[in-house]
Amino acid sequence: MAATGNETPEAALHEGRAGEPRTSTSARRLGMRLFLASLGMLFGGALVGYLVIRLRAPEWPPQGTAALPTGLWISTALVLLLSAALVMAERAIRAGRARGLTRLLSLALGLAIAFLGAQLSNWMQMAADSALPQQSLAAFGFWILTVLHAVHVLLGLVPLVFVLVRAAGGRYTTADHEGVHLLAMYWHFLAATWIAILVVLSF
Repeated sequence: MAATGNETPEAALHEGRAGEPRTSTSARRLGMRLFLASLGMLFGGALVGYLVIRLRAPEWPPQGTAALPTGLWISTALVLLLSAALVMAERAIRAGRARGLTRLLSLALGLAIAFLGAQLSNWMQMAADSALPQQSLAAFGFWILTVLHAVHVLLGLVPLVFVLVRAAGGRYTTADHEGVHLLAMYWHFLAATWIAILVVLSF
């Protein structure tokens, strides 16, 4: 929409479709993109390292290596549901449904905690099968990749709770909800990263 003569440059910059703020030039969004790019390099390096070891191994998985826990599929379902909940949370606040936003963020928090619980169960199964990091390169790769991801899920609980508290306090509106979008960006990245990890481990 073109700016009128009475519009300030700031208003013209931030006004968008259907009353939404234009966040394409937001410093916070740019910062999040740079942060996710750095995380992408971290996880990408870990995945490439695992693949290099795997491709150079004469036998994979090494003889005696335990099978991957079937609970990894439960973890996958949980993280995908979490990502979907955040998509719906953004849609809710864009439609002005503040209570819907709070409910969906609460659901996302519950799914994140459930994901960590599922991962703990997977690690316990691997330990029970004696598939510890020192047992084989395959087990070492499994532990490195899944624990690295779980650490970032755990860290992601902090902004998730923060945004949930602000949402419960009526902080976000149809025109001002960038915090919700930034949160969703982070968790969508973790969901995509988990899928990449699962594919690499199952390949």
